[in-house]
Amino acid sequence: MSTSEGARRAAEGSVSVDGVEVRYFDSGTARAVSAGDDRAPIVLVHGTSGSTQKHYAYLLPLLATRQRVISLDLAQPVPADGTLTVEHLERQVTAVIEAVAPGHAVTLVGYSLGSVVAAAVAAQRPDLVRNLVLVAGWITTDTQQKLRNRVWHELREARPSALGAYTAFCALGGPYLAHLTLEQLAPILTGDAPGDFDVLQMALNQRVDISDLVPLIKATTLIIGCTHDQMVPVRHSKALFGAIPDARYTEIESGHAVIFERPAQLVQIIDQFNEAPSRHAAGSILPTARP
Repeated sequence: MSTSEGARRAAEGSVSVDGVEVRYFDSGTARAVSAGDDRAPIVLVHGTSGSTQKHYAYLLPLLATRQRVISLDLAQPVPADGTLTVEHLERQVTAVIEAVAPGHAVTLVGYSLGSVVAAAVAAQRPDLVRNLVLVAGWITTDTQQKLRNRVWHELREARPSALGAYTAFCALGGPYLAHLTLEQLAPILTGDAPGDFDVLQMALNQRVDISDLVPLIKATTLIIGCTHDQMVPVRHSKALFGAIPDARYTEIESGHAVIFERPAQLVQIIDQFNEAPSRHAAGSILPTARP
């Protein structure tokens, strides 16, 4: 696992949930940044087709210089012809928190599908989640998302060679893409073919509806929307902001792939929030931070 100066190498472990091993990485306790600094441990939940290495290789070591950071790799709990649910993934997140940070309420950070899972955990286990950060998340899948998802499935079946380009087109923001050449994009346009778990997650993305859970969230919450997001348009983040009682909102000028487009800015925003989650009152719209 990659590290930065001042961050220790993350220890690896696993917990068994629903008959599968869920791998996690734990940075260990970080040195206090200032006297009296008592930050909650951060737990990172990745998005669709992700993992700690794919989505958080940059964020984890940088965040770990100031607080303990735990990240988990969601695992496939059902066969390829089964039905994956948010509840399956909730249980994995809950099990890791209980095993690795017993007695600690955490700052739970979810990205994309990970935001859906994190929100569901926070709603049902307030004893485990002190603070919540939802990056490019959503409450209920809408028609625009279902249409994109359908095209993804059709390309996977009929023209898999085009899937990488389609995914990049949807994930990266227009302004970011406009400053790259096709040659620079080439490495990500021909990615690996989706595996069974990827397909199950995409099927779940079509069925997301946590509208009954979101209003129950009691955690101090930060919503991070992405201005140029085509996969989860920013209106979804604004809906989360409106539905969660103790929420504040900020926006990053990025596409859905903010973890690749603006990782340093994302680190700064999460780090500052975890330092003082209630610095801004509920209902606040935070100015865009620029590292």
